[in-house]
Amino acid sequence: MRNFKCLFFTLLSLALVSLASCGDDEPKSFDSSKLEGTWRKVIDDRIMDGEIVKYTFYPETSYSGHIVKYVSNWPDEGWTETDLNYRVGETGHMNIFTGKTHDGQSQIYLEVDIHKLTGMDMIWYKTDKNEEIARFKKETTN
Repeated sequence: MRNFKCLFFTLLSLALVSLASCGDDEPKSFDSSKLEGTWRKVIDDRIMDGEIVKYTFYPETSYSGHIVKYVSNWPDEGWTETDLNYRVGETGHMNIFTGKTHDGQSQIYLEVDIHKLTGMDMIWYKTDKNEEIARFKKETTN
């Protein structure tokens, strides 16, 4: 009887450990709908840069869409606009292409991993590295 109890508790412990180690191994699906709107690049106080950069995202599908990039060097000089498009995967990896459509003629403009995307904040990292490229604050929703 004593051996049976010992065997029972050993098997029970193994079963509990194996169940506890089962987790959600599926990657979290990226919610690209949060990209919609205008995002202003946060200026680093340690860097003297008068350039203001904004990206306005116009999602067309759950994984792709159009971007207009606005850049102004001085407030009274106006804005220069660049038409871009993007594709983003479930892991937050985003490819940004030149042109209004990805037609085979487009070039890769930028490749980033989105590490944080909330209703008001977004952080871009270099692909496959733990190095931050830029931070953004949301200004408007389309």
